[in-house]
Amino acid sequence: MEDNRRRVDKMSKKEKVDPRIIRTKRMFTEALISLIQENGDKSKLTVQDIANRAELNRATFYLHYQDIDDLMEQMIEENLEELNKTMKTLSEENQLKTKSSASQNRLDLFLDQLYQKAGLYKVMMENKDFRNRVFKLLLEIIEFWDEHRKEQGRSFNVPNEILASSTLGILSWWLEEGTPYSPSYLAKQIRQMHY
Repeated sequence: MEDNRRRVDKMSKKEKVDPRIIRTKRMFTEALISLIQENGDKSKLTVQDIANRAELNRATFYLHYQDIDDLMEQMIEENLEELNKTMKTLSEENQLKTKSSASQNRLDLFLDQLYQKAGLYKVMMENKDFRNRVFKLLLEIIEFWDEHRKEQGRSFNVPNEILASSTLGILSWWLEEGTPYSPSYLAKQIRQMHY
């Protein structure tokens, strides 16, 4: 009973987040991303560095986060949740389409999301947990393609895990290089490799 009340309280808090808290968290996130992009090494950053860049104080930082790793973890969780929500919405809208078409659209949407927040995702790709979760998402898309190929009587003798790993490598390179190709062009190239 007590656990249920806590869950309801947490849900209510998520629904009624003060816009100032959202803005403050966004400022800390943007500060972290810009500092990592400039310095390239998260391990040398301090809370004071992030607070200074965000033009907020350390006490405010500690109201929202335990440490820099907590900030990074929350940033990853929030963005993965947003990405999954967007992908789920697309999947529901495309239920009437073929699996191949739906997974193609998922790849396009996924790459478009990465492109829109390239700096953020470039930083997050350095996190092993985030990379593993992106790998699982890519694997799911590629498994749809595999099912579609099998339905058409075509086979592809490369394991899906290898295809997902190579695609993850392409995405990492793409983000590292500053997204030199458009999301739609990259999606087309990836599909050609895997189809």
